[in-house]
Amino acid sequence: MGQTWTGLAIAIFLVALGALPIGDRLAFQAFLTTSAVLGFAGGLLWSASTGVKLVARAAEASAFVMALWILTPLFLIVPFLLLAPGLSYLEAVFEAYSALTTTGAILIAPENIPDTLIFWRCLLGFLGGYLTLLTAAGILAAFDRAGLELRKSYLLTADRDNIFSNLHVAAWRIGILYSGFAAVTCLLLMAMSVPAFEAICLGLSAISTSGYEVSSGPLNHLLGNWAIAILALACFLGATNIAFIRAIVVERELPAETDVLAMILMVLGLAVLFLIGTGGQTGPLTLIADSVFIVSTSGYTVDNAAGHVPLAAVLAAIIGGAATSTAGGLKISRLVILSKSALVELARMAHPSGVVSVKHRGRTADNTAMLALWATVLGYIGLIAIAVVAFALAGEPFEAAWSAAATSLSNSGPLHDQLSPSHLWSDLSPVSKTITIFLMVLGRLEVLAGLAAIAALFRRF
Repeated sequence: MGQTWTGLAIAIFLVALGALPIGDRLAFQAFLTTSAVLGFAGGLLWSASTGVKLVARAAEASAFVMALWILTPLFLIVPFLLLAPGLSYLEAVFEAYSALTTTGAILIAPENIPDTLIFWRCLLGFLGGYLTLLTAAGILAAFDRAGLELRKSYLLTADRDNIFSNLHVAAWRIGILYSGFAAVTCLLLMAMSVPAFEAICLGLSAISTSGYEVSSGPLNHLLGNWAIAILALACFLGATNIAFIRAIVVERELPAETDVLAMILMVLGLAVLFLIGTGGQTGPLTLIADSVFIVSTSGYTVDNAAGHVPLAAVLAAIIGGAATSTAGGLKISRLVILSKSALVELARMAHPSGVVSVKHRGRTADNTAMLALWATVLGYIGLIAIAVVAFALAGEPFEAAWSAAATSLSNSGPLHDQLSPSHLWSDLSPVSKTITIFLMVLGRLEVLAGLAAIAALFRRF
């Protein structure tokens, strides 16, 4: 934790220095204060643990991941409080959690805040996406014990006896690839005549699938067709398994990956539904781009196609992208495996004496793996139902309650404003905002891992 916070403090300090040339002293003070506080806390923890031999197993690692997502955003609220004076403390906390978990839910429109705060949102989304990939590939991958190994793949082999032992390897590999894609996206957008500030913000937000924009409204009011296509491609890459991308870029290999094919099919299926819902009046680029933005849980919109088929849009966001990606949701890998399980059960009914099994990436799923998979899916659905009731009890109308529950848990915050334009995030009560913060964190931890981490914390204390 100390090293993570210290690394974040250094990155924020560099951003603070970047605020000086533009003459924004208030932003410089806000970023510098955040860097100093986070660096002090990180340095204190780091120095306290120096020389201590730590062997991190599942319980310690899950507690670390949970603490990381719960505590870190609390250090990041200073710029929201200083640069948007109208925000209350709870609202600043909401914005910080929303940004770092890459949910992208906002309480103040971009037009009503300075550019430095827009950049701060996008930067936190970018850093949150990096932490998501790091914890998924470097820590949570070691929990895939039941044979499916949804997170573990070609990127890193984690040591279950000391999960943190190879974390620095994952940090380096992921950081280079992740930052490189963000930089390429920014350059391509600028090549499409997008202003530099907008291109940088969109590049940071797209690869992290956080969905932040520099102005409210559909993207077709801000970007041309080629720029929209580039943004959609960046979001799709952000929602793709980072290990699969690395295998292509670095290893020059094309591993068998059903997740990518499943994502493409879901995008095309959603585009067809949007075509029907819009009465055939929308162009193919808009339909496909809007579908990509929903499947990747980034939540951008070209022409609000999701508003015409809201149920399909929410279901696609709940499914989400691939494992070990910045996308939220259940992860499409699990749905692929459940589909295979259904086909296997049909085969068993047709041939009772036959020997058939569920396989994923060449591995056979045993009963323990399938039980864990079903527990995750049912737990996710059950939590959405509980959240809808909680929002309703807090006084939210049903339409806003189910939309807020589904989009906050799937980390696709901008989608809520499309589905419930009469009851935006800013219209939620303080109790509902608190519930949303809890859901955003659990969604980032893929629900079951989050609940397991909470259980681990209680067992230790």
